Amino acid sequence: MDRITFLQGVDGAEHASGATVIIDTFRAFTTAAVLLAGGVGRLFLVDTIPAARSLAGRTGALLCGEEQGRKPPDFDLPNSPYEVGLRTDLAGAAVVQRTSAGTRSVVAAIRSGARPVFASSLVVAGATADAVQHHPAISLVSAGLHGTLPADEDDLTARHIAAILVSGSAPHHTADAVRECSRARELAQAPWAHPDDVTIAADLDRFDFAMEAIVVEDTIELVATRT
Repeated sequence: MDRITFLQGVDGAEHASGATVIIDTFRAFTTAAVLLAGGVGRLFLVDTIPAARSLAGRTGALLCGEEQGRKPPDFDLPNSPYEVGLRTDLAGAAVVQRTSAGTRSVVAAIRSGARPVFASSLVVAGATADAVQHHPAISLVSAGLHGTLPADEDDLTARHIAAILVSGSAPHHTADAVRECSRARELAQAPWAHPDDVTIAADLDRFDFAMEAIVVEDTIELVATRT
């Protein structure tokens, strides 16, 4: 694993270099994958609530995300893969996503100069590993809880991607481990989350695309890529 560096949180993202994968399995980059699979036209990532509101005001985009897990009152969409998956009116729409850990970490990595930067979760783990496998140096950043504390589901996803990069084969237990971790139990019982968020987030390789964060003028946009 000499070419792989494991990092934690927003601070870790600030020190990322080379091909960088920001992992937020519960729930930011599971929600993002559902949005992209549902055909949103553009998906912007920002690091603060004011930045989200400003960009949405300039572009007419919908607001998606959370602060301390909860959807701000003026946001259109929660940070919930289950709930955004129920929407049938998002095809072609522009969406601005802001979350406490995942999107903040992507912005930090982009600003640090890391390239390319991918957002990942368990639902796109295999495709993400394929996207970075030929890079000589890879940073795997577990976004964690609120971008500051370790989160089992992100660490498990990071180790899953690393195993593919090192051995070419994926561990068989990762989805069960994510589904059964303490954070999964907490999320399933949280009043501000839907219990099926865990079910979707633990659905290994649900989607066949990776999600690259690219800089477009003064914005960061998440796009689906296939190798």
